[in-house]
Amino acid sequence: MTPISSVIILTHGWTGSSVFSGLLGMAGCWLGAETVVKPDYDTHENADLVMLNDSLLSPLAPDLDREHRFDPADVLEIERRAASIDLAPYRTFAEHCERHRPWLWKDPRLTWTIRIWERCLDLRGVRFLVLTRDPLQAWITANVRRHVQSWRFTCDYHDGITETNLRFLRERGLPYVQSSFEDLLLRPERTLDTLNTFFGVKLTMDELRAVCDKPLYRRSLGVTDFVVAFLIYLKNYRERDGRRRNALASS
Repeated sequence: MTPISSVIILTHGWTGSSVFSGLLGMAGCWLGAETVVKPDYDTHENADLVMLNDSLLSPLAPDLDREHRFDPADVLEIERRAASIDLAPYRTFAEHCERHRPWLWKDPRLTWTIRIWERCLDLRGVRFLVLTRDPLQAWITANVRRHVQSWRFTCDYHDGITETNLRFLRERGLPYVQSSFEDLLLRPERTLDTLNTFFGVKLTMDELRAVCDKPLYRRSLGVTDFVVAFLIYLKNYRERDGRRRNALASS
């Protein structure tokens, strides 16, 4: 069954969003002429969408360090600055996607750019999936991948992005469902039922196993992963602290 509408996934990083987008792609959502493929997995992100999001953020927020800082004020400032830019290339892309309806957009940059895209297409024909992640699982994932961050940063960053995305949807009365990677792994049948009902599809457990390489009915990361992540974080902290002391000693 083809999805009843196009889909936009709003999320921060490390949420298993590639699995969700891969599933909805199998259900009939168009993911783009080309998707972004990383060394170890296909993100199922429309490569043209990612490029256009970068082309928006580069001039509107050249100093934005989106992977290491989140402030809702940045989102609103980007929206304000975008008031005077030429949206023709972005409307052309949106029109191209509409010809492949139903389509799916997924890119963490959308937290900063969705208010601009709102001016380029009718969001009333879109259903939204807001994805989160268990904070500890997200912290382990980030540090194991050498994206070193503190526990406080992980919680504040993810909560800030999620709340900003939810506020955007609620203020406009747009339809959304919220889920997490842990929902999909620990309660796969129930989560598939939720997705099937909301998006009007018929995803199966076989399709989930085909797109997800993690064992089901358990968390993807355990005690060993936590220890590795903690040691990576601790090593980085000690090196950073040592550089700071050396800088103070030489000043």
